[in-house]
Amino acid sequence: MSPRALISLAATLVALTGPAALATTPTTCTPDEQVVFQCDIGTRRVAVCASRGLGPQGGRLQYRYGRPAAVELAYPPADTPWRDVTRGGTLMFSGGGGAWLAFTRGEHRYVVYTAIGQGWGDKAGVVVERGGRRLAALACTRPPVSDIGPELFQRAGIAAQEDGFELP
Repeated sequence: MSPRALISLAATLVALTGPAALATTPTTCTPDEQVVFQCDIGTRRVAVCASRGLGPQGGRLQYRYGRPAAVELAYPPADTPWRDVTRGGTLMFSGGGGAWLAFTRGEHRYVVYTAIGQGWGDKAGVVVERGGRRLAALACTRPPVSDIGPELFQRAGIAAQEDGFELP
């Protein structure tokens, strides 16, 4: 099965087992939201949107995946405390570094990331895992928009994840 088919399957499984996103909601952030991360992956888009008032005690983040005109997966839903399922971290390399933001739902984890390294340049995309096993790793097909990093983590009260993240 291709990586795109796997990520679509994973999104479908999560959508079927939880509250469905409205089909008319765009994957990009609304005018009232801030784009924390956004990139195109073929015909799909991955976005992380922050509500107004994002801070250590207020606001919220949401991971979105789907076609530009419609969300296929939006997580976490409004009734889920987002800080309980969201973790972030940084990556350090000789001659570079990066940052990632992960949303965990049961056995599934959706990780958006950006990184730069000497010798391989820029990397950005999304990784989908189930039970700690990588199901798909999809690279952005265009340069991403990203505000992921220590400043965001501190400002929003996002906890670090102890087991981290390994670039694809």
